[in-house]
Formats: sequence, C-alpha cells, structure tokens
Amino acid sequence: MKMLAQSMLILILVATLGAFTATAPMAGLVAPPFNAYDSNADGAISMEEFQAQGGLVKSFHDSDMNRDLSLSKDELAAASASTDRIMSTRFIDDAWITAKVKTMLLKDDIVKGLSVNVETSKGMVQLSGWVNHAFQIDQAERVARSINGVKSVRNDLQLNKR
Repeated sequence: MKMLAQSMLILILVATLGAFTATAPMAGLVAPPFNAYDSNADGAISMEEFQAQGGLVKSFHDSDMNRDLSLSKDELAAASASTDRIMSTRFIDDAWITAKVKTMLLKDDIVKGLSVNVETSKGMVQLSGWVNHAFQIDQAERVARSINGVKSVRNDLQLNKR
C-alpha cells in the first residue's frame, strides 16, 4: 500500500510538471488579440484594461519594459504569457498539495484506509467524506494543516451513523 501511495504521488507530480513545462512554450504561440484588450482604442493597454481581461498586476509590471505604465503589442504578448505561467504554477501547487495531503492521510495510522476526499484551491484544502470516529475528523484536519503550502482547511468530514 505504501508503494502504491508513493507511485501515485510520483505519477501526479510528473503529470502536473509535464503540463507546466508544455504551457510556457505554447503560451508564446498565440498572441492575444490586442484590440480585445485596448477597450478605449488608444493603441496602448493600461493596467485597468489588462486586469479587466484577467491579467495579473505582476505580469503587467514585469512586461512593461519601457516603464510607461502601458503595454505595447509585444509587451502584451509577454504579459499574457507571464500570466499563463503564474496561473499554471498555482494549479501545480494545488495539485501537489492535494497529492501530499492524500499521501499523508494514507500513511497516518488513525485515518488510513478511510475514504477521505481532498480538494485544493489556492492553498485552501477541503476535506470531505465519512469517518468512523470523531477523533478521526480532528486527526485528518491536523494532517492536512501540517502540509507545507496549506493556507487553510475546510473540514466537511462527517461521522458515520451506525
């Protein structure tokens, strides 16, 4: 069982890293439509226009090479690729956290073998499912909180009614 959990973790990590490495080169292949961002048609993309299309502040500032607080077509392509990389990194972080929490729950003597569902979004872990004893609810939450990168835990585990 231990070997299965380790193999599962490795498989998940390899798959998510593969998706991440494919995203960066592919992001440069399709330039975003400049006119869709340039809502006031002034020939430049402001911070507000970039954010309105889902762009990140960090990507805007990192790509504004001439520091004029607006993006040209080339700067927009770089800023969009940067946003894509940052967003995919967040997904990988969440996938890693989920895999690590599940692995640690399988290793824990108090909760192993139970059907605990784990979902992660932006570092927030949600636990759900059914357990046999109330102390297992608390232990599962302690295990989840112990994982590096976990910002908060929503514990929706329920006690089986016998």
